[in-house]
Amino acid sequence: MPLLPETIEALQIRPEKGVRVVQIPFASQDLVKHLPSDQVIIRVRAVGLNPTDWKHALSDLGTPGTISGCDSAGDVVKVGSAVKHLKVGDRAAGFTFGGSYQTENGSYSEYVRLVAAVCFKFPESMTYEEAASFPIPHLTAVQALYIRLNLPKPLCPNPKREAILIWGGSTAVGHHAVQLAALSGLRVFVTASPAAHEELKTLGAEACFDYKDTDVVQKIQAAAGEEGIIYSLDTVCEHGSTDNCVDALSPSRGGRIISILPVPEDTQKRRKDVRAEFTLAYTMIGFSLNLGHFLDLPAMPEHKNAILEYVSTNMPHILENWEEGQGSPKFKTQHLRHLEGGLEKIYEGLEIMRDGRYGREKLVYTLA
Repeated sequence: MPLLPETIEALQIRPEKGVRVVQIPFASQDLVKHLPSDQVIIRVRAVGLNPTDWKHALSDLGTPGTISGCDSAGDVVKVGSAVKHLKVGDRAAGFTFGGSYQTENGSYSEYVRLVAAVCFKFPESMTYEEAASFPIPHLTAVQALYIRLNLPKPLCPNPKREAILIWGGSTAVGHHAVQLAALSGLRVFVTASPAAHEELKTLGAEACFDYKDTDVVQKIQAAAGEEGIIYSLDTVCEHGSTDNCVDALSPSRGGRIISILPVPEDTQKRRKDVRAEFTLAYTMIGFSLNLGHFLDLPAMPEHKNAILEYVSTNMPHILENWEEGQGSPKFKTQHLRHLEGGLEKIYEGLEIMRDGRYGREKLVYTLA
């Protein structure tokens, strides 16, 4: 096992909002010396940025003094006794709940401690940056489709050929959900800007719709046919998107909607035959959490068990025959936008995300 450093550099959330690079103890931490049986430690090589990261670092959602960053990829340097799908020396990617409660752990650092259930091994042919673009977006899509909606797993036959509406196919979660739903044999209907439609069709969308169309709901229902759509995933959750999902589901069969932000009460009551519920990737870590100082989330060990089964058995097939810059025959990354400067410059990427100065791309940094 590699010798762990006494101190590491990490990106800390400041009391006045924003972030700064600090030195924190590492090898002497109790949870590093006595690593929980279900966790791993990774030497971080690259990180990906998500909306949750800027919201925790640059708004009131985060907690001053905590370490920022959720998604990272690197080399496994220590493994808990119960971890079976990873070993020291593996290249692995995963996420932690950065910027919330951990003052000595976060992905925007030289080393990070992760719950192994939300970590996956990736092949030598996949870059650290490509892998770092996956954890939160991919595993959120997995949680929505397979843990919440209980749809057929990817690469499993789906004889019913049910339809799903993914609102926001160009978001990070949407990009992953479109491909997963197609691999699960679903008919995939997607909303996005027209400029993204052709690319989304290459990823598996059967039909794409301009979310700005005033009659978009009617167009979706017409395209879905008599059986209609009974599943939906809202990855946007603003400007009435969840209401539109409710309205677009089958008039005769109703259905279920998964939203990645809390669902307003009015939306939940919009149709008696449609159930709309909220999902959050952090529950897959397996213990109770607080989101943004306003929402307590109970421990969901069943989510942790389900995602562990997925990363152990499904991820290897999805990443099989991966080629750098091309993806695998089954899956593609988002367009990656490599930002320079490493840990010292991550704040610039957070500001880019906050200000919306990015398109259908994933912001990534190389750290080592």
